[in-house]
Amino acid sequence: MQPSQHLSLSLALVVSGVALTPLVALAKPQYGYSGDVAPEKWGQLSPKYAACSDGSEQAPVNIVSKTTVKQTTATALNPDYPATSGDVVNTGTTIQVNTSGNLKIGTTPYKLLQYHFHTPSEEAINGIHYAANVHLVHQNAKGQLAVIGVNFKKGAPNPYLASFWNKLPAKKGGSVSVNLPSLKELLPASLEYYTFAGSLTTPPCSEGVRFYILKQPVTISAEQLATFQKLYPMNARPLQKLNERVIKSSN
Repeated sequence: MQPSQHLSLSLALVVSGVALTPLVALAKPQYGYSGDVAPEKWGQLSPKYAACSDGSEQAPVNIVSKTTVKQTTATALNPDYPATSGDVVNTGTTIQVNTSGNLKIGTTPYKLLQYHFHTPSEEAINGIHYAANVHLVHQNAKGQLAVIGVNFKKGAPNPYLASFWNKLPAKKGGSVSVNLPSLKELLPASLEYYTFAGSLTTPPCSEGVRFYILKQPVTISAEQLATFQKLYPMNARPLQKLNERVIKSSN
C-alpha cells in the first residue's frame, strides 16, 4: 500500500492511528523494488523510513487460513462507491487512481482516498500469491487508515478495469482524467475477509493500518495483466513477519 494521497491495490483495511500527514506525494519516489532501492534497503534510505526495518506490525503478510481466528460477530463492510471521475496516475512505483467514495466499517464512516495496484499480490493466502491485487485506501475522521485488498486471478477480462485500462499513463508522473463506473463493480460478490493490523507497504511503512483482505478473488485477463506488467513487472513488497499478531476471519 502506497503512502500518499497521490501515491502509488487486493482489498485491505485498518482502524488505529496513521494520520493524513504521511500521505504526501513523492514526486520522485526514493524507493523501488530492486537494486540499491530494493525493499530490504528501504529502512536505510531515510531516517523517516526506519519503520520499514524496525517495525513490528509490517505488511504484507502470509495469511494461513487454518490459524485465523473466526470472529463470532464480524464487522460488516458497507461500501458506497458511486460512478464518478478520477485521475489515473503513474506514480513511478505503480498505477494509482485518485477518486472518491464512502465506506462504513461497522458504524464508522471512511472516505476513499485512492486505490493502486501490485503485481504479484502483496498478501499471500496459504503461501500463494495471486497474479495481482489492488489496495483501496480509506481514512476516517480521526486520520486512521483502512485498506480493502482485492486479489486478481487470471481469467476473463475484468469489466471495471476495461473502463480505463487502455489509458494507463506510460511515463512516471503522467496523469489522465477518466470517468469511472461504480467501484462496486470491481468488488467480488462476497465481502468475507481476513483482517489484521499492518502498515503501509511502501515507505515510510507507517504502522496502524487495518487491512481487510477479501477472500473471493476477481478475474483479470492475461492481456490486462500484461498491460500493467509492461509498466511494472514486479512491484510487491516481500512478506513480513507476523510476530505476535492474530489474523481474524469474518466467517
